[in-house]
Amino acid sequence: MFKRLGLMGMMVAAGFAFTAPTFADTITVGAYPANPPWEYKTEAGDFEGYEVDVANEVGKRLGMEVEFQDMGFQALFAGTSSGRIDFAISSISITNERLQNQSFTQPYYDSDGTVVGKSDSTVSSLEDLKGKTIGVVAATTGEAWAKENAEKLGIAEVKSYASQQDLLLEVQNGRIEGGAGELAGFQYAMTKIPGLKILVRIPTGERFAMMAKKDHPLVEKANDAISAMKEDGTLAAIHKKWFEADADPETSTIKVMPLPKAE
Repeated sequence: MFKRLGLMGMMVAAGFAFTAPTFADTITVGAYPANPPWEYKTEAGDFEGYEVDVANEVGKRLGMEVEFQDMGFQALFAGTSSGRIDFAISSISITNERLQNQSFTQPYYDSDGTVVGKSDSTVSSLEDLKGKTIGVVAATTGEAWAKENAEKLGIAEVKSYASQQDLLLEVQNGRIEGGAGELAGFQYAMTKIPGLKILVRIPTGERFAMMAKKDHPLVEKANDAISAMKEDGTLAAIHKKWFEADADPETSTIKVMPLPKAE
């Protein structure tokens, strides 16, 4: 497959060597696969989910193959920072703290937080969490919210778990009062794990996007692809596919938005 290059060919090849990340044939995307409907693995080992569809469509529009890597949620941040992966997906919220060290595309989903519990739980407000033990998935915004508000709400203990499934099984078995986390992910999980209900909805203003190393050269190109997906209705169709409902026209699934910047 190697051919002898003339002087001009070697100069061109050398020029491309300095910009390989931008013109690589493959986009490597890290994903935490225990996070339906955003991303999960089928029995055959293939990645599926809302954000998997988004990432695949971005790759298609850039003329690049997309390769998914199975990673723990916390490992995604190190993976982008080190350049091991180009992008990370897994319902990752854009926050000013994260923007100090990472870059994000424009968001493509608006979410709120929630506390989910057993169907017979008497908790119906945040104040009802006083004296209770709740769980969270480690390194998520749900964990950050719980730790930040534990003292104010009188929460007895915040327990961290490695996966959403582990957390919800603890709730189902009554070992903890509830689990704090992202609303849509819990709503989807509740269709698979019976006996649970939403106890409290927490307005957080979270928005999900593809995350990359700070100033990664593909971020603007991916962002342009996402803008086009909003304008031609592709993102609306992905939303309809996974949630069986139309996206709110006032949300980031429909509205074209600028690249997020650190404050």
